[in-house]
Amino acid sequence: MKVNTLISAFLIGLLSIGVVSCGGGGGGTGASSASAGGNNTPQYTPSQAAWATFSIKPLASGINTSHDPNGIGWLTPASWQSAQWNGTVYNPETLTRTQLAAAICPTGDQIRGIREVFYATQPFANNMNPTKAEVDEWHRIAINHVRALVGYTNPAQKVKKDYCMFARALWGQERKFTTKWDAKYPGTVGSAYGPCQGGTNPHCGATFIPAYADQAPYLPVGHPGCAIQAGAEGTTSAPKSNIPWSIKWSRAFCGYLGSEGFWGGHVGPFFHREKFGFSFWDNASTNNNSNATLRAKWSGRLMNNLYIDPDGTGTMY
Repeated sequence: MKVNTLISAFLIGLLSIGVVSCGGGGGGTGASSASAGGNNTPQYTPSQAAWATFSIKPLASGINTSHDPNGIGWLTPASWQSAQWNGTVYNPETLTRTQLAAAICPTGDQIRGIREVFYATQPFANNMNPTKAEVDEWHRIAINHVRALVGYTNPAQKVKKDYCMFARALWGQERKFTTKWDAKYPGTVGSAYGPCQGGTNPHCGATFIPAYADQAPYLPVGHPGCAIQAGAEGTTSAPKSNIPWSIKWSRAFCGYLGSEGFWGGHVGPFFHREKFGFSFWDNASTNNNSNATLRAKWSGRLMNNLYIDPDGTGTMY
């Protein structure tokens, strides 16, 4: 099988840094601690995240009819049939990097078995317009499916959503792409903390955390504030703003896996970190084919890698 690594299609970056944990404080209304969406799941992406174009653009061209796999115009029924999973656990120790990437990602937009998982869980009440809460939950389900492909199915090996990770990812995007925080929070241009305008660091904003009074509107009412802790961040512009929500994140993951392999720095957290938070940013809201930069935050327990890199470098495998 041929794997589309998408190496030339996106900018990737990884930073193993302090990210965020939950400290003291109250909370606001940015994310919902109440049930939302068709599956009674809480919203973790803050309400401040601008997602209007992500709902509209995928359907605007007429290629796609909805955000579920069957509504994606360029992925044929035959391609989805070829991407079904028969339950085989893929062993990174016995497959080369290219073989593993082809096994898990038959194409750059398709993860093996993900269509069946989508329709088994039915994460979106309305496939034409999924809510933030539903997309957040779908990403949790999808990451855990990827872990199952390599045999990580123990409850302790499953990823969890984290309010601070989602908020932190959005603060990083706002710091990177706008001047919203610059006057109140000065710093070195282009640094991990920011400001970012005029700099070239893809991880600019990675360590930016506003004061609690400014955090509160992004968090559920009564939620503790967010503080620095060990973790990782990955950024990529591989996703497009016009890709439907069911597979928007897949292009990022498959690109990482194809270019780095199982032991790559960007790939590791998808399999081994306890908590995550995603933020997508439309780089050009009036361009229907613009990139949708994904900033992924990871924290919590770093789980043991159950596989041993055959050559110790991560480059061949």
